[in-house]
Amino acid sequence: MRKVIPIIIALFITSVAFGQPKFEFVGKSEKDWGKVMQNEGPLKTTIKIKNAGNKLLEIYGVKPGCGCTTAPIDKKLIGPGDIATVKVELKIEKDNGPIVKGIEFTTNDPKNDKIDYLLKANVKKAIDLFPKFMNMGAINPNQTMTARIVVSNHTDKDIKVLNITTTDSNLKTNINKGFIFKSDSHNSVEGVLKTDKEGVYESKIMIRTDSKENPLIEIDVRGVVGS
Repeated sequence: MRKVIPIIIALFITSVAFGQPKFEFVGKSEKDWGKVMQNEGPLKTTIKIKNAGNKLLEIYGVKPGCGCTTAPIDKKLIGPGDIATVKVELKIEKDNGPIVKGIEFTTNDPKNDKIDYLLKANVKKAIDLFPKFMNMGAINPNQTMTARIVVSNHTDKDIKVLNITTTDSNLKTNINKGFIFKSDSHNSVEGVLKTDKEGVYESKIMIRTDSKENPLIEIDVRGVVGS
């Protein structure tokens, strides 16, 4: 009897040690969309989770790191060898530049009770302005001032200028009708101003294009005229 007890204990310890759920992502633990246009969202992907252990895997929670991500899971109890699916949607309409978002999974896997899945993308506005507005700075009355802004066309199509207007007749620009913003290119747009109206200066350069997705490029122009 004394010899049997240690054997039973050993078998119990072995079953505890080896009888465990095991959380695994099927494939990589991240999704990288690379370069995407802001208007291409929401981005979508599917995460598959496998229970590589020999006991029931329980998913306690699936928590996106921000409100811009939804990630419902089709089942939270995953049997040995079984797979669960998470449908992910990532909103990007307010993003610009590289982004990294996370989804945290909490489970009953003792080695992976918390594990993150990463979502990556380099979000580009179809038409981007740098800086965000044209700054004339301090302007002396009746003195000609010039300021510049970079307009970037991140799309895969050339964009042709159909018309240009300004909200102030004293404000001129170097861009003319027929100008082409080449695909995936950067162009310097100049604003040239001469005015005698003192105070805070605010105007707009409005560039109408042949692009259905980007029919109007608006550039805010700001400064202060006089002391």
